[in-house]
Amino acid sequence: MSKKNAATKSRHAVVILGMHRSGTSALAGMLARLGCDLPEAIMPPNEFNPKGFYESLKAYNLNDAILASGGSSWDDWQAFNPGWYDSPRLEEFLERGAEALQEEYGKSRLFVLKDPRICRLMPFWTRLFAEQKLQPVYVLTHRNPIEVAHSLETREGWPQAVGLLLWLRHVLEAEAGSRGARRCFTSYDRLLDNWGGVAQTISARTKISFPRFTGRVGAEIGEFLSSNLRHSVEKIEAVSGNPMVSDWVRATFGIMERWAETGEDEADHAQLDEIRAAFDKAAPVFSPLFHALRSRGDRGAAALEKMTAEREAELRHAAEKYDELQGDLAARQQAFEALQGQKSETERANAQLTTQLEESAERLDALKQQLKETEEERWQIRSTLEQRSQEIEDMARQSAQAEARAEALTVQLERLSQEQAGLKSERDSLLSEQARLVAERDQSQKSARVMRSKLQEDFETRLRETLVAQRQLADDRSAGLSREIHDLEAALQAFRREAENRAEEMQRLSADRDLGIAEREAQAEILHQQQQRIAELEQMTEAYVNSTSWKVTAPLRRIVRTLRGQS
Repeated sequence: MSKKNAATKSRHAVVILGMHRSGTSALAGMLARLGCDLPEAIMPPNEFNPKGFYESLKAYNLNDAILASGGSSWDDWQAFNPGWYDSPRLEEFLERGAEALQEEYGKSRLFVLKDPRICRLMPFWTRLFAEQKLQPVYVLTHRNPIEVAHSLETREGWPQAVGLLLWLRHVLEAEAGSRGARRCFTSYDRLLDNWGGVAQTISARTKISFPRFTGRVGAEIGEFLSSNLRHSVEKIEAVSGNPMVSDWVRATFGIMERWAETGEDEADHAQLDEIRAAFDKAAPVFSPLFHALRSRGDRGAAALEKMTAEREAELRHAAEKYDELQGDLAARQQAFEALQGQKSETERANAQLTTQLEESAERLDALKQQLKETEEERWQIRSTLEQRSQEIEDMARQSAQAEARAEALTVQLERLSQEQAGLKSERDSLLSEQARLVAERDQSQKSARVMRSKLQEDFETRLRETLVAQRQLADDRSAGLSREIHDLEAALQAFRREAENRAEEMQRLSADRDLGIAEREAQAEILHQQQQRIAELEQMTEAYVNSTSWKVTAPLRRIVRTLRGQS
């Protein structure tokens, strides 16, 4: 079965765990009005709980039978025999428990189960829920233990100590047996003071949504949870500040109060385990004493009951004799009067019978109409329930789709994170390469600046030499003018070639080192300036050649060339 189908077909049992007289019935009644199904066979109300127990009769009888088969009872404050769970009785009662759940709740997907005896039989019910594939959600409620003891004293005539021991046993066993499961804690006081807050806390901490949590239903719940039935009210200080109450009871009550207010704290588990272990160890020591006291009280109560029954029998006998005499006298009088008015009485009786028949016919028609309306209402309720069930299934389906989308987004997020890590690594590599290229560029620029400085110095040196030669040529307008001009032209040609070679070298270095555009433009500007200077030198040379002194000395140059030729 897929995860989606499993979520859609899940069945939840909201199990109320709490001691007798602790408001478990009120809590069950509230959950029933919020949309949790009740069992088919509900325990009827009585004088001690006139608003109803909301408790399964089959579960009640089943738990009583289990306790009896293990040598215990509902009012036994000792731990239930752990060896019972290893006996063949376990399988027998698991079968009976499955039948009881089927008969009481059928195929309900959300129902409430409540019986204080479950607190002492948690291992049995935990296994039964697992075999029936039910998901239990536990709501543990408690009441001031002194209030519980007073209530039991009023109803059962027990000493307060017995009520406190029973309270401690039920609370400790319920907490230990439900530990690790979906659960939450509340109290009778909080339910009466703010039932809406209790319902929200249960829903938030157990992840259960109640289908009828509406304002219209809230008015009904508020009327149901009236506090006028609460006859015993004690402050919390009556327990926490009372040295006559056992430390075990005070510590356990304090933890339950704190958990109901702020939520469960796992740090308290160790203390609860220590209290339960010490309680189990001490129980066999005090058990014979309590049994002896209970037996003595039972014998005194039996004697008083016997005496009371004898006196009541005598009074009933005397009353019966008196009634017989009164009845005989009245019968005689009635016989006389009956003979006088028999005819008129018969007529009146016939008239009354006719009237009664007509009224019966009218009532029958009214009952038929009510039955029809009830049937229509039942079908309407069934249709509403089916619609709510479909809505719940749709919500579960949407939740599963949302989970699938969340999983897909998680996978995509992981993939993007990996890609981001790869891009970050690639970025770091590019930054490192960029830093290396910048270093090479800086080195190339440095070399280019050195070379450019050297070229500039060479150019200035040659320029100075050229100017000196020009001045010398201007001064010496005689025989050596031709040779100097020739040497000047040769030097000029050599300088031009060297400048061109240097320009080519700089262009090659610029290409090899990948210099920036600005650097190449600067080099081009230097080359342009050198070319302009060469052009100026060429113009100066041409000016000397075209000058008058050059023309005047032309014969002299011919004589010099002739002499050189002869030489």
